[in-house]
Amino acid sequence: MKLIKLLILLTIMIYAQKIDLTFKNLEINDFIKMVAKITNKNILLTNDLRGKVNFISVKPVNENEIYDILLNILRSKGYTLIKEHGYLKVIKSADAIKEAPPIGKSDIYQIRTDIIKLHNISAKTAYTQINYLKSKYGKIILNKDKNLLIITDYPKNLKIMKKLLSKIDTLDKPDIIFFNLQNTQLSKIYPKITEISNTLFNDKIYKYKIIKNDNSNGIILVGPNKVIQKILQHIKQLDTKPKQLDQVTEIITLKNSDVTNMAKIIQKIVSLKYKKNIPSITEDKETNSLIIIATLEQMDTIKTIIKALDIPKMQVYVKARILEISNLKASQIGNKLGLYAGSGTGSGLYTLSANMGGPAIAFDVTSLGLSIPTIRQGLALGATIDLLETFGAAKKLSEPSILCINNTPSTIYVGKTISVKTGQTTSTSTSVSYSRQDIGLTLEIKPRIDSDNKVSLNVKAVVEDILPGSPDLTLPTTSKRDIKTTTIVSNGQSIIIGGLVRNNKDITIKKVPFFGDIPIIGALFRHKEVNEDKTTLVIVLTPYIVKQSTDLDKLRLTLGKLNELERKFALEYIKKKNLK
Repeated sequence: MKLIKLLILLTIMIYAQKIDLTFKNLEINDFIKMVAKITNKNILLTNDLRGKVNFISVKPVNENEIYDILLNILRSKGYTLIKEHGYLKVIKSADAIKEAPPIGKSDIYQIRTDIIKLHNISAKTAYTQINYLKSKYGKIILNKDKNLLIITDYPKNLKIMKKLLSKIDTLDKPDIIFFNLQNTQLSKIYPKITEISNTLFNDKIYKYKIIKNDNSNGIILVGPNKVIQKILQHIKQLDTKPKQLDQVTEIITLKNSDVTNMAKIIQKIVSLKYKKNIPSITEDKETNSLIIIATLEQMDTIKTIIKALDIPKMQVYVKARILEISNLKASQIGNKLGLYAGSGTGSGLYTLSANMGGPAIAFDVTSLGLSIPTIRQGLALGATIDLLETFGAAKKLSEPSILCINNTPSTIYVGKTISVKTGQTTSTSTSVSYSRQDIGLTLEIKPRIDSDNKVSLNVKAVVEDILPGSPDLTLPTTSKRDIKTTTIVSNGQSIIIGGLVRNNKDITIKKVPFFGDIPIIGALFRHKEVNEDKTTLVIVLTPYIVKQSTDLDKLRLTLGKLNELERKFALEYIKKKNLK
């Protein structure tokens, strides 16, 4: 078979186990065939690889180097080699990892998997050190339990990563500390400090020793300085003069609360409750645990307080609708929709939604703590907004939603940031300074879940806008409107925040062509029309109580069904009233 095509020069001279190889403008497919012949190996090629390659050899190459050349050519096209059933197969690099690459060494240069056991550093630390060295198609998996890495990649990348790991996975020279106890017997402290250390430090990652020194009633600590210093800190806390003979030590790991905040609360309570023999409260941020030394009676009291406070925090999912309503347009369609003048206000929305009633709900909402009448009112209100938007009286600016932790403020911002001129200096040249200023709506919400399935909402809304007709956009005239309110609503009940009114004035000049442009007498053929309107910014907030994190997905699914029902109800209302 001829492998020589246009401008191809190929000479192959075999010297012992090496080959003198030179070619120019050789088709990739032909090069694969040539490698198969040289190495006497079958190669399966399922895709036609287009392109030409050049190789200039100044010295003979061996068989492994020929594989390396072929692999580099294939990698440039997004392909690689794997061994399968006694032959080699050309596949896409992205699929090589899915083809069960061999573990350990392979007799060909292909993607493979190595398992690397770490002895002195954690798998997470090792991952951050070598992750940047993997190829585009490489993959690194952490096994934290056994402290090892499973790496799948090309042999060159594996070699570099293993070499780096061999340098960083070394045991630092341990420090040693001798500490003699002053107030407590070694036999009492040693079991406690051993238990504390085993809880704080994983012995598969941190290598340290706690050795008894009975001759001096002391303890010898050997290991990394950071570890033994922390253990020494706890030893000193335990080595205090006994206040009562029945003191005990317990480590309590918090599940739902921050250890720093809990420690402050417990310390304040015990300092007020106990004037003598005050319990010792120590926090460990790494494990989010409290180390408590107290009498049995004190310990029971502290554990009761922690149990009452360390509970899962309920959340509130707040759905917001921010829209602008034109009072003029709302008045024009008021009779058609059953509203009177001023329907752009919050009371107007309530009036229309009450007149509309609400659709039947064919699916369960009670499992989320929602009542059918409340949901029907919300659907009617949503349909009202859809109707106003359909007839051009309302414009939705945004529909954000936010998940708030109970009794914790959260913020929603809808707007943009503009450049505002703050100064100008002129000498040989003019220098202008600017600052960035937020323009839009800032909504701060602090929900608190009350009894009887109700939510107290503390709401602050601030609207900053550029006034129409500002002469210089780099130095605009802005307006600021804000509202603060506190209200209590049922779970799923909507509240409307209104009263943020802006005056708009549009001037339109109508004229007869040609005649309207004639000086003086042209005024007889021109007509000026002035339209004044007030636009009300309305914010509709609907809180939903999320008692458990598992309820969130169910709530979102339910809200999706309610939105669909809301749109369907609005369309049926338009059809029923013959509104166009």
